[in-house]
Amino acid sequence: MKRSIAASSLVVLALALPGLASAKPNVTLKLTGSLVTKAADGRTTMTPVERIQPKAGDEIEYDIVASNAGTTPAVRLVPVGKIPAGTAYVDGSAKSARAHPEFSLDGGKTWSAAPTVTVKGPDGKPVVKKADPSLYTMVRFVTAGAVAPRASVAYTYEVRVK
Repeated sequence: MKRSIAASSLVVLALALPGLASAKPNVTLKLTGSLVTKAADGRTTMTPVERIQPKAGDEIEYDIVASNAGTTPAVRLVPVGKIPAGTAYVDGSAKSARAHPEFSLDGGKTWSAAPTVTVKGPDGKPVVKKADPSLYTMVRFVTAGAVAPRASVAYTYEVRVK
């Protein structure tokens, strides 16, 4: 009896392995942008950017939704959002319950959670200081853990039109 259970287990395992080899995450990213309008009574209205002509001072919220339609968890997911030309990142607006933001000053070549720049100090010597968020060109979200099969994770950041 023990011998037949062991043999059956091997057959089931052998049949299951091809399915395991083809199992994989299948992540899709959806980006949406909305004009954020705050009314005097405190209510916020979101208008899709496709319906407006943004003007100086407008704030636009970008939402990235990562959905895993695959059969295995998606690990090391790092969605990236661009800071469009003519806009500036709104400091502190990058948020996600499952990730921490990092920023690039050079179009995605280098990344840091707190980018710095080197400027001339009063004495003419180079001084390293925190980069102004208006210099950010991209934001990425380093996801903690994995995105489970059939699950989604949301990421948000805002820009202000210059």
